[in-house]
Amino acid sequence: RTDNAIVKGWIINSMDSSLISNFIRFSTAKLVWDAIATTYFDGSDTSQVYDLRRRVTRLKQAGGSLEKYYNDLQGLWREIDFRRPNPMTCQVDIQHYNTLVQEERVYVFLDGLDDRLDNI
Repeated sequence: RTDNAIVKGWIINSMDSSLISNFIRFSTAKLVWDAIATTYFDGSDTSQVYDLRRRVTRLKQAGGSLEKYYNDLQGLWREIDFRRPNPMTCQVDIQHYNTLVQEERVYVFLDGLDDRLDNI
């Protein structure tokens, strides 16, 4: 009983405060977990990929360091690549696809740089 209360507390306390009332009344951690899965998981990771791609397009340097901006983009792109691996099997096609993806990512990176860097 105590372990269940601890785990349920971890789950509930990790939620955004606006969501807690939807799940607090479940009696066990498993019931909370199952309700979360039913509510937010559609059987695929499509919504996570959408969110990651949206975060990439909205990410800007915003006066921060170039290194932080680059590392933040790389982290998002790694997560996208993990969730959406290249489905091709032909090595030539894989290489061509990867080259195109990297080229697009350069454009996204450049677009997010601060305007003060335009003259460099």
